[in-house]
Amino acid sequence: MKNVTICYIGGGSKNWAQKYFSDLVLQDKLCGTMRLYDIDKTMAKVNKKYFEKLMKNNAGKVNTEWKCEVYTDINTALTGCDIVIISILPYKMKNMYHDVHHAEKYGIYQPVGDTVGVGGYSRALRTLGTYKYFALKIKENCPKAWVINYTNPMSMCTNALFFAFPEIKAFGCCHEVFSSQIMLCDLLDMYNALDEEGKKCFMKSDLQGTLEALKKTKYSFDNFKNLHPDTDRHEIYTNVQGINHFTFINEAHYKDMDLMPLYKAFVPMHEEYTKQHLVKFDLYQKNGIFGAAGDRHLSEFTPERYLPLNKSDYNFETGFNLTTVPFRIRRDIKQKWQLKFKAYCPFVKLKPVASGEEGTRQLIALMGLGDLISNVNILNKGQAPDLPMGTAVETNAKFTKDHIEPINSGKIKDQYVHDRVALHAQNQKEYVEAYFRQDKAALRAIFKRDPQVVRLAPEKQDQLFDELIHLNRKCLEPWLLK
Repeated sequence: MKNVTICYIGGGSKNWAQKYFSDLVLQDKLCGTMRLYDIDKTMAKVNKKYFEKLMKNNAGKVNTEWKCEVYTDINTALTGCDIVIISILPYKMKNMYHDVHHAEKYGIYQPVGDTVGVGGYSRALRTLGTYKYFALKIKENCPKAWVINYTNPMSMCTNALFFAFPEIKAFGCCHEVFSSQIMLCDLLDMYNALDEEGKKCFMKSDLQGTLEALKKTKYSFDNFKNLHPDTDRHEIYTNVQGINHFTFINEAHYKDMDLMPLYKAFVPMHEEYTKQHLVKFDLYQKNGIFGAAGDRHLSEFTPERYLPLNKSDYNFETGFNLTTVPFRIRRDIKQKWQLKFKAYCPFVKLKPVASGEEGTRQLIALMGLGDLISNVNILNKGQAPDLPMGTAVETNAKFTKDHIEPINSGKIKDQYVHDRVALHAQNQKEYVEAYFRQDKAALRAIFKRDPQVVRLAPEKQDQLFDELIHLNRKCLEPWLLK
């Protein structure tokens, strides 16, 4: 068992932290100290209580020992750490309201608004300076630590860490691909349960024949939404291409079985069955590639297809809703009180539940306790041969002791998808570079060529950029206000 010290920047988290705590409690390879650092000191103390209670409630079942501490000074929190986790909300939810909703007066509606487009670049204005600060503090206090970033915009935050501290050992981790792997497992379970005639109907995309065959099994056609497949997603291998939240799978295998024909057969049946035109399925039908991120994210990279100007209702046509910031604020308040109740109420017993995330498994591999292949966001050193070099891309990589080796993902074959991925990857790279050299004119130019923004008249593009600067003014570095 390896003893490690983890610094959690954003340790007052009301969602991610509890998942991470459960994963740490459930594994038996690592033990040590969890240091929680957050500007919200109250919630960091709540999480300390939660972690300690989780350990106490499961004494005898937990095979590792952990000490949890709250730190108010980032230098002390980072000193001598082996691992740094960064999962923060850039400033406050009201700032995110500007990211997501201000552009609606220009007819731009965003389902998420934290990665690309108006929301992604507005959020980056507040976040990149913070990430520069984190990187320099890591360089000063624990330069050899492994750093996992969970904060969006994932690619630009990861780029910023390397730009500020080129020798940093950092990568970004996102769960979107895991959900797609689970969906493939659900499809495989459903297909394997069919009799021979049912399997023939399935592969022919014969919906009625497949539905009839499913009556003899425990599965329904909606099984792909199950999220708890009999097949473990770690048993399948998927080749991952693209960038964070605009990620694609072009190969998928279970042992020696190619799973892509199953997906190809399922997609048209699903549309016939539900009458919903899901983004990931539409991308497959139009471009022959499996979108491995959620529909809300995928749509923001291709707004001309899925997010037409002045259209705010997407539910029936595309299968997803816009997630409003007022909804997120209400959810955030609810999560805060629920967390406090769970942590302090003596009658509530906590049980660890596996999150399905890869972070803990990745750390176990990096500590030399078992190799792992997983998808990761890391600077392109040639693993994505047709995308810009030196910017964060999402591909598979092999995790071994103190090393991550990216795996060549191959070229994206469809021209439309390739060009769109390359455009966003280049924009994300240049946006970070422009920020670090304090080039406001370059930031404006990159913002204006994003596919969401480019649809506006030039004078409105400039006006929108200036308004976002003004709305974020209390959070920005002085040079951005000139």
